[in-house]
Amino acid sequence: MTAQEYILSTLKALAEPVLIQDIDKIPLEDAIFAKVMSKKFRKTKADDDVIKITKTAIKYAVENKKPVKVGVLFGGNKLWRFEEAPEIDWAELFSLEYYIQWMKSIASVYEYGANFEYYSQNISIESLNGVPRSETDRYTDTFKAMLEWIKPYIPENITITYSLHADEYSDVSEYYAELEEGKKVILANGNGHLPELDDIQKASTELNVKLKPGQDDDPLWREKVELEHQAIFETKSLIPYLTDSTIIPTCPGAFPGLINPGSTKHSIAKFWAGVGALKKSGDDYHRMVLTPKQLESAEFEWEEVQIDGLGGKNFKKIRVIR
Repeated sequence: MTAQEYILSTLKALAEPVLIQDIDKIPLEDAIFAKVMSKKFRKTKADDDVIKITKTAIKYAVENKKPVKVGVLFGGNKLWRFEEAPEIDWAELFSLEYYIQWMKSIASVYEYGANFEYYSQNISIESLNGVPRSETDRYTDTFKAMLEWIKPYIPENITITYSLHADEYSDVSEYYAELEEGKKVILANGNGHLPELDDIQKASTELNVKLKPGQDDDPLWREKVELEHQAIFETKSLIPYLTDSTIIPTCPGAFPGLINPGSTKHSIAKFWAGVGALKKSGDDYHRMVLTPKQLESAEFEWEEVQIDGLGGKNFKKIRVIR
């Protein structure tokens, strides 16, 4: 089986109708909860906070006969260090397929189905990480194009939506004003001190930030970036999303109060900060999302791919790890 044949087979499997399961005497909300928390998709143990949030969101959906809503708040750009940037690549497609399969599992016990929502923090990237707005816009455009392309492969009762933090503002100046107020809150909570970072947090900051000339002359530049990062979650426009009890919150990665599904069955890397690849396993493949560090040590070959209708510069070939 070639890489292209495998990818086409995954799309065919994705389009298969949802198989409705008999839950017997199990209460509906419990059956849905079991699907949401299934270890088939969850990578780490769910804490008490996210369990409570999940049950509340499921209860709301059932009582109002609405789809169960699952959301991921994510950085709205492809990590600038990759040659794939600024467009999406196989990482976004593979993770999307994985999340659709998760939603299909939920819909198998719930007639009103499931909705998976991407919520992009695109507005914060230029100031926070030094990535031009033109690049985040390109990422958004290619992501939306992929979502439109994949619609014929999405079964009934499953919806995928894509929202932008930037759409909450009529002008970016409003966001920056809220951001400055957020910084004041963080500093006040820290008795006027900048956030302290451990080595892992410093490395993450260094990976994500595209330094401006002279930015690293300041020995506290990492801490100032982290101050801004924390202030984003204090912006008035984002707080309603963060506190919305009708959305089950997720993120590829282990964070308190969130379900961690990873990005594929075999990867936990963030799809926007990784690149997609296939790992050969006999006559089969595993869909992978590789971090920059994993990519450095990976031994792979490029295979040409041609998938009708799937555009963009990053879908003409794929890395195959042998």
